[in-house]
Amino acid sequence: MLMDNDQLKMLILEVARESFGQRDFKRRSLMLATEKKLRTRSLWTDEDNHISGSVGIKSKGLACIDWRITNLKDESRLLNPSRNVWRLP
Repeated sequence: MLMDNDQLKMLILEVARESFGQRDFKRRSLMLATEKKLRTRSLWTDEDNHISGSVGIKSKGLACIDWRITNLKDESRLLNPSRNVWRLP
């Protein structure tokens, strides 16, 4: 991925605002919307398509996005009020 972790977190928040606003959303929907934005901006690399070693089958790029979503939750910049329900604060 052609951006650092802080840039990726900012992009995830941008995508969440643009795609979902104040509505609830699923984590996977945010991950896929972020991947799409990265591809559109030519920031997704061939390496991002390789399968990761993380839990569940996903690409390295999606695993990176998934980890940054967790970081944003820990920073209270994304909320996870119940199982698979996410929203902006």
